[in-house]
Amino acid sequence: MICCNNLDQALDLEIVVKTEKHLLHDGRILNDVDSEYFVRASYGSDRFNYLAINYCPFCGRVLSRGLWNAEKKK
Repeated sequence: MICCNNLDQALDLEIVVKTEKHLLHDGRILNDVDSEYFVRASYGSDRFNYLAINYCPFCGRVLSRGLWNAEKKK
């Protein structure tokens, strides 16, 4: 789900990454949010920090599976 043009651009620039958590092998995950969207920051030459996000940083829509499933059950 791409909720806004800004998120689409961030995905193209690989600032935000959409993937499954178990497929991230080039760095470390900094939190335990159930999401497939991660903000990516470089540290070192080939290593990254990944921060899983609940909401789109641009428009505020829900991105994480945990929150999306909770809203769906309402």
